[in-house]
Amino acid sequence: MNNTRGSEVDADEPQDDDETLSFEDLGAAFAKAAAEVDRETVSGEGAAAGLASTEPDVDSEPAVADEKDDVDAGTPDSMVTPEAIIEGALFVGHPENLSFTEQRLASLMRDVTPEEVVQLIDQLNVSYREAGQALRIVQDDQGYRLSTAPELDSLRQQFLGKVRETRLSQLAVEVLALVAYQPGVTAQTVRDQRGRDCGSVLNQLVRRRLLEIKREPGEPGGRPVQTYYPTERFLALFHLESLDDLPQVDSFDPGTE
Repeated sequence: MNNTRGSEVDADEPQDDDETLSFEDLGAAFAKAAAEVDRETVSGEGAAAGLASTEPDVDSEPAVADEKDDVDAGTPDSMVTPEAIIEGALFVGHPENLSFTEQRLASLMRDVTPEEVVQLIDQLNVSYREAGQALRIVQDDQGYRLSTAPELDSLRQQFLGKVRETRLSQLAVEVLALVAYQPGVTAQTVRDQRGRDCGSVLNQLVRRRLLEIKREPGEPGGRPVQTYYPTERFLALFHLESLDDLPQVDSFDPGTE
């Protein structure tokens, strides 16, 4: 395991004093958050009464036309696959320079659901990594877009200029640690463990591409559940091959809520 220290960067944030973020910082933040969980238990009634959910309503997606766009007209059948349509749409880009939601991408195809779009995007990213390609499909709080692999950030800087370093707040470090050690955690679980609303911090970490959102099947017949995972950029920042390389923290049971 490489304990090289990494610094979080964000070109959109105001410049601040340079600060590095190490494994020790992440582990200490996780231990601190774990101690808070041990000291106070947030009751279900209190959480429901005092805190409104920050997870976006999947039903609030703007309506799209009932008729699917005939994207395969005049195109050889061998090239008209759902994966190719997703890649093509992300490559061309949204006409209003927005990210594509899975609902909008699904509307471009016949018999493909938004949930299947998310699965296809995950498969595409796996294929990109295995083939050593420079592209990645990344998710922000608005949807999906095509970007470059984290390893190519230095190349992007040559075109866009030097990215300025900025400091993560202590709360952001603690939330990042909770997700890193509990991949697939929900915003509700993070809120219960921290004892406060962390929706804006989670969104900030998603914008900085340290966390990504995945929607996973919920209760039978219910809506998909929004969960959070560390990104490839997170792994690259800490020079990790996988989350298994994180320092072990034995004082916390991830199942504790």
